[in-house]
This record gives sequence, structure tokens and C-alpha cells, in this order.
Amino acid sequence: MVNAIERIQSGIKGFDSFIEGGFPEGSITLVVGTPGTGKSIFVAEVLYSNALQGKRCLYLNLEQSEGKLEKQISQFGWDLAKAGKNLRIVSVDFPNPGMVEFVLDEVQRLNYDLIAIDSLDSISSSPLETDEIGKMGMDRIAETVIPTLFDAQTVGRLKLKKIFAAISKSKATAFLTTEKIEGAQGITRDTISEFLCDNILVMYYLGIGSSQYRSAQVLKMRLSNHEKDFIPFEITKKGIELR
Repeated sequence: MVNAIERIQSGIKGFDSFIEGGFPEGSITLVVGTPGTGKSIFVAEVLYSNALQGKRCLYLNLEQSEGKLEKQISQFGWDLAKAGKNLRIVSVDFPNPGMVEFVLDEVQRLNYDLIAIDSLDSISSSPLETDEIGKMGMDRIAETVIPTLFDAQTVGRLKLKKIFAAISKSKATAFLTTEKIEGAQGITRDTISEFLCDNILVMYYLGIGSSQYRSAQVLKMRLSNHEKDFIPFEITKKGIELR
């Protein structure tokens, strides 16, 4: 007998019907989109909803200064006091040479049920400390520098691989945002995270005059018979609502 797949519900009314009842427990979902598509709001709503259900959630906000995400959340009427200690928000909004180790420490600090990293671009583009190279191991360095000469893109990829490995080891269900570059090849800016993740959710936004059109598309979701077409939604005063 095949064991049933445990799933994490999004908390967004109607959305889970498109992904067989929720995100597979322990999976890593990449939430991709250009700026303003609703990536952070989607991820924050998922974690807030699950925190209310008693799940331990960590939101690593690597894009905005402390308190900004909390203000955005309050605009939707979400009461962080109700989530209590179940939702931990950590914000870092400056280039941090030790970003990888910082993220790893936070991920491994507690046994979290859900983890969000917003965004991966802050990790892959962060400066590299000298001692970080030593931590990667000489064998890994040799593989990297020959023949790529250890360029910035390769360093960024190594950082992301380290983060993905740590999240997988934690067994938490994770949601990682990343920016999509219009017209560029590949799904993401770093061109590797789409191969490391289990699921890919792409967010789209089209503004015409005063009208706004948003949609999401599940490009990949392992262990799931997911919706292939676009899923229209809008951002309301209560958060994300399907149209």
C-alpha cells in the first residue's frame, strides 16, 4: 500500500484544490516572480495561517528593514499576537558577508515546521568572506575553479546548494522567493534553484491603466497532480483571494 502524502495547507481559500489539497510536507517550494507580483504576501499568508494552527514557522526577511514586513502583514488585518511565538520573523536588510552562515544558524536553531526565505537573491548575491572559501572544502574548490575560475555565479550557486541541503535536512516545509528576470533564459536569476527545489510557483502581474491582473501558475510540484493552467487572483485588504 502506498502511504498517503501529508500536506501543508496554504490557508488561501480555494488554492489548495489546485494542488491536491496542499503542499507536500517537507517539500521546498520556489515562489518566482518579478517585483510586485505578490511573492512575499503569498508566503507570509501561508506561514501566518499555519502559525495560527499551531505550527512552528520561521520567516527570514532578507529584503526589508526590521518592522516593515510586520506593517505589511497588519494591513491585511492579520494579528501577529494571535500567531504568538509560532511565527518568528527575522529581518536583515544589508549586504552581509556571512549571510549563508547566518541563514544556516537560523534554520537549524529550532525544529521548525515551516521555513520561508525571502529572498534567495540576497544570499546568492551577498559578498563572500575569505574564511567561507575554506569552509567549502578544498575538494569542492578544486571542482569549482577548474574550469570556471570560481566566478561570482559559481560562488552564488554553491551558497544556494548549501542552503537547500540544510533545509532538506531539517525536514521543514519551505517556501523560498526569488526574482524572475523578464527576457532572461531560465526561470530564476540564479538559474539553479529551479533544479534544486521540489515545487515551482510563478506569480504574474499585468497592470493596464487602473486595472490590475494577477495570476499564478504551478510549473512543477512533485508527488502531485497539480493544475497546469493559470490561476487568477487578486490582492485584497484581507490578503490573497482567488478570482
